[in-house]
Amino acid sequence: MSEHQEQRIVVVGASMGGLRAAEQLRAAGWDGAITVVGEEVHPPYNRPPLSKELLAHPGSPEDALAAVALRQRPTMETVDWRLGVRAVASDLQEQTVTLASGERLAYDGLVIASGIRPRRLHVPGPTVGRHV
Repeated sequence: MSEHQEQRIVVVGASMGGLRAAEQLRAAGWDGAITVVGEEVHPPYNRPPLSKELLAHPGSPEDALAAVALRQRPTMETVDWRLGVRAVASDLQEQTVTLASGERLAYDGLVIASGIRPRRLHVPGPTVGRHV
């Protein structure tokens, strides 16, 4: 890679894991490009614990929660968010991620934060249906 090109990290997964990965990259001093790709159509949001900030916020409780939960972090303004876009393949040799649209994103670093889906444990006994 030419030393004049900006380095890029692609994060696959735009939920809390992807958000936290991007935040931590910035916190660690990464000043290169960060692109977060995810099928989610809405940006990730915080699920803050009940705090004095929520209790002291003017307006309705719903407005207070929305203000805290959807607060944009200053470090995230420089992140390229590709929401509503599915990553379908990654070529580790070529260092590219292919999107469902056919677009290919080159990267120098790749973070997979695509999450998981809950599955029920199929075990007999009194705890059936309580655990995933």
